[in-house]
Amino acid sequence: MNITIIGCGYIGLALAEKLHKKNHFLTCTTKKPKSIEKLSKITQKSLIMKGSDKNEMSIIIDENDVIIITVDAKNSDEFENTFLETARTIKECAVETANPKRIIYTSKSYIYGNHDGMWVDESTPLRAKDEESKILIDAEKTLFSLIDLGWSITILRLSQIYGPNREIIDRFKTNYKDVIAGHSDYYTNMVHRDDVVGIIDYVIEHDIKGIYNAADDDHMTRLELAKKICSKLNLAIPKYDPNIADFPDNNKRVSNYRIKEKGYQFKYPNRVI
Repeated sequence: MNITIIGCGYIGLALAEKLHKKNHFLTCTTKKPKSIEKLSKITQKSLIMKGSDKNEMSIIIDENDVIIITVDAKNSDEFENTFLETARTIKECAVETANPKRIIYTSKSYIYGNHDGMWVDESTPLRAKDEESKILIDAEKTLFSLIDLGWSITILRLSQIYGPNREIIDRFKTNYKDVIAGHSDYYTNMVHRDDVVGIIDYVIEHDIKGIYNAADDDHMTRLELAKKICSKLNLAIPKYDPNIADFPDNNKRVSNYRIKEKGYQFKYPNRVI
């Protein structure tokens, strides 16, 4: 199968390595010149490309059956150019091609916004009001509109990703303070990188369409997670102060029932600390 991965960062590179072992014909893009050498060893074609590059995007779409979008932004200033412009460029190219394609797009589960600790699934209203979430929601809508052109669309709403070189315990240690901003009783939603890669691979193999959450089975509160980590590191458990500005209220538990109902079995259903 001819597959392109647009945005080979933390998720995209790991996915490329997995798909390479399955002998798919891979085209991968990156914005980082230093990534080309690594990508060239596991792909048939690798190139430096921005999501707004219509000429290159048109060629990639024409040459591939499956377009996987795993772009990410370093900061909020890059969100529109990274997520929405990529989606818009793909739509512009889609209108001009006679051959419908498959798209798998990685979005983020924080677009659900605050649900006061209740469970959210793929049918839950999107309540997030911050600018980043609005951009992500617009990108989803832009890609979903391609269904009218006969395209197959899968959107994966990813929870906070952890894994190799992004271990939970290391990040906690780096950001450790006696007092941490935010609510101690807010739930955490995470997913291991290898499960994100596994879900994308599973979606390809089983031709799964629609919206699916990617989150593990654990939904510890921030305090419960902190206690586990502090026990391992022999640190004092921090206090949480909701009066300190942290981020918009975003308390929810992200359900992974739908993707498991499709048959996917999580490699890391429980949090690895």
